[in-house]
Amino acid sequence: MKTKAVETVTQNHRLPRDIRAQLRASHAGEFGAVWIYRGILLVNTLRGDKALASFAKEHMAAEKEHLAAYEEIIHEYRGSFLLLVWAVAGFLTGAFPALFGRNWVYYTIFCVESFVDKHYREQLQMFDVQNAPLIVSFRASMRSFHADEVHHRDEALNAMSRRPTALMRLWGKLIGMGSSVAVKIAQVI
Repeated sequence: MKTKAVETVTQNHRLPRDIRAQLRASHAGEFGAVWIYRGILLVNTLRGDKALASFAKEHMAAEKEHLAAYEEIIHEYRGSFLLLVWAVAGFLTGAFPALFGRNWVYYTIFCVESFVDKHYREQLQMFDVQNAPLIVSFRASMRSFHADEVHHRDEALNAMSRRPTALMRLWGKLIGMGSSVAVKIAQVI
């Protein structure tokens, strides 16, 4: 009779390494996303912007649902060892723009979700050719998460009251580069 640990190890080897790496990166991303909204909400307690608080709470609830779904299947892949790093990075990614106001936050979320849209599209292409039962059953959830992220991106863009400044665009480029590096690291560590 197999022990639970042996079953988990056996199951892990049923999924290809690259698929496990993608799941690990998505889990880390959703974890970091929750912390982005925590950073926004903490700084916003000083600003008292009710519209921004509502936006952040609504989006954070969706990110928590996504995270919970990844955590339900985490026994199928190893999570990132750097969750503390992703929490700090996420928190700062939310807190920093919140210091400068609503438009900065909306632009930050637009940039983050633009990256996530591309990342989810790439993952779904990879997952669409997989026939592992876990992946087949999880694809619909991933498509739903992707749709949520696109909605968040579009909502943030539409909420902006003015065009991004040069400094905001520089911040957006840093977000894109940082997100790309974070995915590569989370896939491994």
